[in-house]
Formats: sequence, structure tokens, C-alpha cells
Amino acid sequence: MVCAAPAAAEGPAAPVPERSVTLITGDRVVLLDQSGTARTVIPGKGRERTAFSTYERNGHSFVVPADARSLVTQGRLDERLFDVTTLLEYGDATPLIVTHAPGAAPVRIAGAKNLAAVNASALTVDKSGSAWPSLTGAGVKKVWLDTKRKASLDRSTAQIGATAAWQAGYTGQGVKVAVLDTGVDETHPDLAGREIAQRNFSDSPDNADRVGHGTHVASTIAGTGAKSGGKYKGVAHGADVLDGKVLDDEGYGYDSTIIAGMQWAVEQGAKIVNLSLGGTDTPAVDPLEEAVNSLSAKYGTLFVIAAGNSGDDETIASPGSADAALTVGAVDRDDTLAPFSSRGPRTGDQAIKPDITAPGVGIVAAKSTHSGATPVEDGYLAASGTSMATPHVAGSAALTAQVHPEWTGEQIKAALTASAKPNPGLNAFHQGSGRVDVSKLLTQSVTTGPTNVSLGRQSWPYDKAVSTALTYRNSGKTDVTFDVAIDAKGPDGKPAPAGLLTVSPSKVTVPAGGEAAVRVTANTGMPNATGTYFGSVTGGTVVKTPLALHREPESYTVTINQTGLDGTPATGYETRIFGLENQYTLSDLDGSATIRLPKDEYAIDSSLITGERINWLVYPKFRLTGDSVISLDFRRVKQFRVTAPDPAAELRLGQVGVVRAADKLVFGWLLESDLGRLWTAHVGPDVTARESTTMINTQWMTPSGDFYGLTFYPRGNVPTGYVRAVKREQLAHVRASFGGGPESKPGLRYAFPYTHSGERYGAYANLQPVKVPGGRDEYYTTEDVSWEQVLWQMSADMRYVEVFLSGPVKSYQSGRTYHESYNRGVFGPAMPRNRTATDYVVRTGNTISARLPLFGDGTGNAGLCPVDSGAMVLYRDGSKVGESSSYSSGSFTVPPEAGEYRLTAEATRSTADVSTQVRAAWTFRSAAAGAEPVRLPLSTIRFTPALDETNSAPAGESFILPVIVQEQNSTASTIPRSLKVDVSFDSGQTWKEATVVANVLAVVQHPNDATTVSLRAKATDRAGNTVEETIVNAYKLD
Repeated sequence: MVCAAPAAAEGPAAPVPERSVTLITGDRVVLLDQSGTARTVIPGKGRERTAFSTYERNGHSFVVPADARSLVTQGRLDERLFDVTTLLEYGDATPLIVTHAPGAAPVRIAGAKNLAAVNASALTVDKSGSAWPSLTGAGVKKVWLDTKRKASLDRSTAQIGATAAWQAGYTGQGVKVAVLDTGVDETHPDLAGREIAQRNFSDSPDNADRVGHGTHVASTIAGTGAKSGGKYKGVAHGADVLDGKVLDDEGYGYDSTIIAGMQWAVEQGAKIVNLSLGGTDTPAVDPLEEAVNSLSAKYGTLFVIAAGNSGDDETIASPGSADAALTVGAVDRDDTLAPFSSRGPRTGDQAIKPDITAPGVGIVAAKSTHSGATPVEDGYLAASGTSMATPHVAGSAALTAQVHPEWTGEQIKAALTASAKPNPGLNAFHQGSGRVDVSKLLTQSVTTGPTNVSLGRQSWPYDKAVSTALTYRNSGKTDVTFDVAIDAKGPDGKPAPAGLLTVSPSKVTVPAGGEAAVRVTANTGMPNATGTYFGSVTGGTVVKTPLALHREPESYTVTINQTGLDGTPATGYETRIFGLENQYTLSDLDGSATIRLPKDEYAIDSSLITGERINWLVYPKFRLTGDSVISLDFRRVKQFRVTAPDPAAELRLGQVGVVRAADKLVFGWLLESDLGRLWTAHVGPDVTARESTTMINTQWMTPSGDFYGLTFYPRGNVPTGYVRAVKREQLAHVRASFGGGPESKPGLRYAFPYTHSGERYGAYANLQPVKVPGGRDEYYTTEDVSWEQVLWQMSADMRYVEVFLSGPVKSYQSGRTYHESYNRGVFGPAMPRNRTATDYVVRTGNTISARLPLFGDGTGNAGLCPVDSGAMVLYRDGSKVGESSSYSSGSFTVPPEAGEYRLTAEATRSTADVSTQVRAAWTFRSAAAGAEPVRLPLSTIRFTPALDETNSAPAGESFILPVIVQEQNSTASTIPRSLKVDVSFDSGQTWKEATVVANVLAVVQHPNDATTVSLRAKATDRAGNTVEETIVNAYKLD
């Protein structure tokens, strides 16, 4: 739970200096570091008392306002609308698809576009949140994130048997194939005369294919091979092409533009639609999948869609996940599955996908003249992906449509899958029916419906047999008789036990022009292993139909009964169940809900919102070993209260989250300003301090600017209510001072708590306005808590960060006063101790990664800032390994053998009058490392002279420069084996060696007529590693 006051409550409004996400409600989540794990929440205008729910799943962070949470649980709002990690890709505005209830009028929001195919509207909402009330009305069925989708021949046409069709006189002539992609270059000789219509649905200014993806796809389908003398001829080189540009010049497109393109294609008479694109699938039927299904049924069109290029199990992309789609995986020229080809099962129901495979590795086809890609020969480009496999199947479908013009898309799909050539080394989730085989397609008369037998997920203890019908259809002119059997293997790769999967009858005769049915039965009660069984229903040598059965792990039914504050069954609650692998949600209206869960350990939280009060029950450790009934009684909750020592202090941020020890899962609530609105209770047996921790993170400010960071970590049971009145003598006092230039600048300050063991537990922070130069008094709790403080010096208009300074994580003692300085020179490289394993220069395996704060301050706080120019270069044994255009970050692949490395970085900035140019170089040895990051032996040289607030020292005097050599991620200084320091009084044009005392001090004589001092130093440690630094205009003279 985070309580975040509105940023404009005092001082300048908080900007969005780093990255931020604006939710459709108008609330903002500001990300305070590059990883996105450090966050703060700024409620939208008029929403200052809005409550928020926070949780993490699969590396994604979710922030859900209380007035949206029940709508998400009920399925009326796409959960991705509150997935901060995903929303970072969408910029300042959020694109939506709003589906309407039957008979309801479309939403009336400016700029909304009708999507008739799915009874929806496409629109974009801005940061104001003004559209929020219109999106929750009675006529709205569901609001979806308008997801971004990405664009996912000489030998390959022969591989699939297309030459047999050509020899028979079939080229796809008269068949309209829509290519919905990045556009098609109709000027390419191979596509001359093939395109009959085009339309641009993307944000690009025209139909030109600047990516080259769409041209390559269209050429694979319908290219004539004219430029290559027929060598690179498309599968259906007589087909007509409908060019719908639905992806922009970067290869991305929104669901709404793709749906609009699909609608246009079917209205243009497309028999086949090629979609070599996709994005992450969800268990629900999203608008793009719905469009595929509805348009297929209405127009008889076949949508041939790429499976995706994620390579792992259960990664089939949407819309290839649609029931009606003919979903295509990729194989190489030997029919081996391409490692990038996405595999099934389909997310949610374990259905078989992909449906078919085709060549997708090293495919040569036409290159767009607008594309900058490197050709393999004049006018042609080689590419790999399921995007390349898909047009092979689309072209094959066009050939089928020419042979059977009366067939629907469903019939064409059945023929293609029935005639496919399976690879015996692959299962149905890898290849569906197998690799498309046009030569067999020409003679294939028997097909099946459905095209695969997906017996789905069967419940433990498997006490009920499950069966489904499989119908054989014969389009030929003679009866066909064949034996029917099942050939299947279990999760261990061994043949499925006899009797587990059966088919009846075992022999059928399919009459000419007719059909015959069999029944496939899974006797799931047999005592066999859990997991997935793969195989096929074989119709002799005539047809094979892929089959899959998933036997769920040991699972039980959980009934959760909930009692409201008045003792009656609770209504309007939301319950989340967190497993070690999955998360589940429940929302019911009658006080009771039932769910089936695998045997496992879970955490359960349930919230009931009554007015502004949030009633929160937490069952931190529930072990499921059998059918269970859980009772959650909201009458047990007690109030949560924390008070600061100063009565004038206002709560600016509070966070209450429960941390499950097993996987560091953190879930909780966000509130605004009044912590007393939260009422909590522990549910279930007692838990130990090792099993569960509650994080209570509150941050306060007084009208005069004093700050209180009050964080506590109760271990064990979740507090049933919490009352804590903090006294000032229990806190550490920090007097923080902030340096700056001659002009006052706005600044922002925030602090993150950590446990002493280094866990941040997803803590949020509050942005507080400060003045630079300036200072303030800060007070921190000390019991099992350490603090990391950050200062941003902002531009005068608050539009960007001029200086970013992050201090080391520090522990304090209560009752003591500390003096800390920020933003005072000398500014140069600094790598203080922190909790991030990948900071600062590390090696993981054969990769060296660097994050270099070249503009740390004199105290040793790590510093970054905007620069005019910068670069980073890595050398190995004198040869360049690689270069980064960023001075602060780089990643380099290096050989496993040991070598001598030199890493250089430099940056020039004009936003400051000191440290206007910083250069650094390190030498060190390194060899192959393991999977965990290993810090390399780098140090920094820091100068810590006594400068005033404007980073100036007296001219005409002898001056002492304390010098600290500090290893990266350390708090201790080391005395180097050697240290040399040079000074310059003309901005680095000429240099003079300074006197160095004991390798810890340098003595400099300031002239009367100089205005700045530049510093240059080199240090060598005891192991022979070196560091060199040059800081031009390190400080001023006055």
C-alpha cells in the first residue's frame, strides 16, 4: 500500500523526468530508475483519495486503482491496461479497443473509430483520465489494450511440392490473397501486375514498404520470379495481391488497424488473408482473435497466421491462437523445427497449435526498393521466421482455392492439414499436422473435422472418461475404406499405455461425397503419469489427425466463503490467490466462490471496499493437500495507524505489502494521505518470521520541508491492525545539504528503504520538491532498515534532469545526527556501494556490461546527467572489441579466454560550468565467468576538496586536494601502489604535475589569474590494475 500525496501539494509540480506511465484513469506511475523497479504513484486530478492495488507477476508490475480492480476481476477491463511494464512501450497516450454490449451505442469519445468486425470502437485516451467514466458505462462489454503487434524461395517451393501444382496447371490464378503487413513494393519486377488494390491503415504517410517485410511475404506467395529468371518464384505466382499496410515503418501495428485491414480485405473479396504478425496471447479471446473467428465464419475466408518467433512451449502468438486461424510454425529445409518457432499448447485451454508448418529458415524473396536491408543478390533478400513460413501456406491455400473455388476457408484448412507431412520426431504442439505438402494436397480427398483432436486439460483424479467425435469427409468420387487407430506417446516419450486412448469403430468406409464418424475416448482414470500425451488418430495411410491430452497434476477444489462487516455473506469483494507459479482471481456476489487449484502452497488476499475504507484479509501461507473450505471474515479487521513525531507532518507516501519468503512475492495496497482507511487482519495458522514479512513504508513531510522516512518490517503473522506512534528520539537525524550553481534550481528528492539484508521488497518512494542549492532535515527509522537517497537537480522549467545523484545504501543509529552533502564537486567517476548485482562493471559468462556514473559528486554519490556527446569503448589485448554511443552504458561480447582489457569512457556536457568534460580509462584482466555477474577489478579516483556551494575555491592560494581511490561498489578507500596527479589552469591545454603526499593528498598552487582548475590522475592498485581520469574544469577559482 502506497500513500502518495498529489505532487502539486507543495512546491513545483512533479515532472516526468525519467519514464512514466499514465493509466486510463489519469493516475501516473513514475519509474525512478532504469530497471523500472523503483516507482512512485501520482494520483490523477480529483482522484487524490483513490486506492490502488499493487502486485508482481512474471516480471511485470501491476498498479490497479480500486475503482478498476473489480472490473478487471469481472473481465470488463483488460488487466494489461494496468501492467506498468507493458505500458512503457506505448508512450504518452494509451490506445484502446472498446467492445460494446449487444445493441448498445458505441462510446462517444472524440476520435473513436468503428470496428464493425468485432462490434467495437478503437480510440486513444490521453493523460487526463477524462475518458474514464465513459469506459465503465453499462453499454461497454470490455475495454482492451489496443496491443502492438510486430512483423513476426528457390528451394522452399520445391520442398513443399509446389512444383507439382504448377505442372498440373495451378498457379493460384483468379484467387485474391490479402497481404496485411508493412506494405508491398508493387514496382518490384516479381510483383509487377500482381497487386490489384492497396490501402494504408498504419500511421505511416503512405503504402511504401520501408521495412521490406511485406514485400518479402507477398513475393513468397505470388512473386513471378521475373527478376531472377523464375528462380525465386512464389508458391501461387498467378494469384492477385491485395496490399493492406497495417504495420508502420518500424514493423509495428495496433490491433485496431489490423482489424480494419482484415475487414477491408474480406470486403475486397480476399479468399486468403496472410498475417505474418502477432503478439502475446492471453487466455481470453481478444478482439483480434474474435475478428479472425467472426470474419472467417461470415465470409468463408481463410486467415493464415504466423505462430510467432518465441521458440518456447506455450508461446503461440495472437491472433494465430484464434480457433479459425490456420496457424503456421517454421521448419528448415530438412523439416527440422526452427528453434525460434513458437510452440503450443495454446494459452489457457491447452489446445493444439500450431496447425501446420512450412519452410521459414533462410527464405529468399523480393527485396523492397524502399528497404535498407542487405540483399543476398540484386533485388532479393534472405530472411527467417514464422513470418516467412506463413506465406508458403497462404500460397498453398491459394492453389487449393483455384482447384476448389467452391470451398470455404474451413474446407481449405482441413485439406491442407490432412495432407501435411508430419515429422515423426516432433509432437503436435511443435508442428500441428506437419509440414505443408502441396503434392499430396492435389490428390487428398479425405479430410477431418475438426482438424485436430484436442482433448484438453483433464481434471485429477481422472475419474471420468472424456470422448469427442472425429468426422472424416470424402470429396472424391469413390468410397474410401481404412483402419482407424491411435498412435500416441506419454510425457516420458514412451508409448501411451494400452486402453488410455481408444477409437471406435476401428474401421470406417467414407462414401464418395459423404462422411463417416468415429469417437475418440480418453480413459483418464488409468493410473498413469500426469502431463501431456501426444500422438495422432491414424486413418490407415490416408490421413493422420494430431491428438493431444493433458492430465492435470494432483489438484483439489477450494471453496472460499466470505463474511461481510455486517455478518452476512460478503458481496463485491475481490480475492487473489498467489501460487508459486500462477495467480488466480475470484470475484463473486453471493459470498462464496469455488476454484480448482493444483496441490501447492498459496498466499491469499481478499479485499472488500466499503466507501473509502479498505478491508483487507491476508492468508499468507495456505497449503493445499485436499479439497478445502476457507472462511474469510471481514469482521476481524482492525485499523492501521502510523503517526510521525511532528504533528504538522503530512503523510506523503505509505506502503503496506506482504512479502512471501518462498519467492519474494510482494502484494499490497496503495492509498492516498489517510492510512487510517486501511483495516487489516491475518487469516490462517501462524507463520514464522522466515515465512512472511510485512513491509510498512511511510514517508512524511512538514510544511517547512522536513522529511520523515518511517519504515518497519513486522515478521511472521500479518498485523491485524497496526498502531505505531513514532518518537523523534527513536530516529536518526540527517542534515542534508544540496550544492548547486549561482542560480537557484528546482530539485526533487526521494528515499528508498531496504532491509539490512539488502531486500527492497518493491518499495515505492515519494518525489519531494527541494531547492538546489539548499538543504533540509531528514529523519529515518533504523531498526532493520537501511536507506538509499537520491537527488535530482532539475532544469528551471522542470522538463528534464540536469544532474542525477544516487547515494550508497546507508544504515543509521537512532539518536545520532549525520551530515550529508550532495551535488558538490569535484564531479567525476564514482561507483558507491549499492544493492544491484549488475552495477557497475561486471562480467556474466562471455559478456562484459558497464554502467558508468561519470558525474558522481565529491561525496561519492553516483552521478549521471545529460551530455552533448559521449562514448564507451572496450579493447582486448590492444584490439577494439566494441563501442557504445552512450558514455554510461555498454554491453560487449568477449572471448572466454583470459585477456588484458582496457575500458574507456568520455562525455562532454554544456549544462554545467564545472566538469564540462570527463574522460576515464581502466585496465584489468578478465576470463570467462559463470552465470552470475562478477564485478571486475575497477576503481575510481575521487577528489574531495573543500569547495563552496558554487564549487569554487580561492585563487592565489595553496590548496589541498584529498584524493580517494575506491574500488567499485565499496564504501572503503584503498591506498594505491602509485598515484600521479596533474593540474591545468587553461581547461586542459597544458598540464603541470602536482605534489602528491602519501598517495592520498595532492597540493596545488592556485594562480591569481586562472578561472578554473582541471585535474588529471592515474592510479595503479596492488594487482597492477590501473585507472586514469581527466576532469576538465573540475572546479572554479574566485
